[in-house]
Amino acid sequence: MDRGQAAEDAFHFYAEVRVVSSPRRPALKGRLGAILGITEPTKPDIPPAYAVMLDDHDFLVQFEREELQPTGRDRKQDDY
Repeated sequence: MDRGQAAEDAFHFYAEVRVVSSPRRPALKGRLGAILGITEPTKPDIPPAYAVMLDDHDFLVQFEREELQPTGRDRKQDDY
């Protein structure tokens, strides 16, 4: 497995992530949450987007991959 694939594997359902960039919503930078949705683009050159439930939010926020950094921890499905 190459580094790119290993990094992509870190972006899976219930993976804990930190918002590292959010040009459209700068107040969210630094927040933690979990991936609860992943888009499935119809074209191979379009990367997936991630729906994240941020801590202390009761709605999902969509982010591009480069806006998120995995923490290496997973949350439990029962938490949501």
